[in-house]
Amino acid sequence: MVWIIIVILLIVADQIIKQLVMTALTGTATITVIDHFFYLIHRRNTGAAWSFLADVSWGITALTVLSGIASVILIIALLTLKKMHYKVPLTLMSAGAIGNLIDRIRYASVTDYLDFHFGSYVFPTFNLADICLVIGTILFSWFMLTSSETPDAVSRNMNYLS
Repeated sequence: MVWIIIVILLIVADQIIKQLVMTALTGTATITVIDHFFYLIHRRNTGAAWSFLADVSWGITALTVLSGIASVILIIALLTLKKMHYKVPLTLMSAGAIGNLIDRIRYASVTDYLDFHFGSYVFPTFNLADICLVIGTILFSWFMLTSSETPDAVSRNMNYLS
């Protein structure tokens, strides 16, 4: 139950920050955190990472459906998994997937606001939900690659869902 509470807290934090960004950063307003490196900006992404599928009319619908399915699978895995070290990455991945899913359902886009510049290269703008997804995926992958055991509940659930 504690893991679901953490998921909810991360989703609430994500949604509060996004709402603050939508309210405070209108138009082309930008907040400089570290000049020539880190900025807060309000961007709407109708696609996925690096605006994948943003230029096709059905992209947001496909991403919404896929995010919904992924969110359900992640929550089922989180609730049934017995191995404790998989709970942290699944918690992060669930919160990230659901946080961005909420945006896709409410606004037909995802609110991004963290903007980093590395010289002339501008890294794609992202948000807290994206951070949760990336860190959770990296941790989950690391645990899968370094553990001699597979996460039994995830394996059972994948067999059950197929």
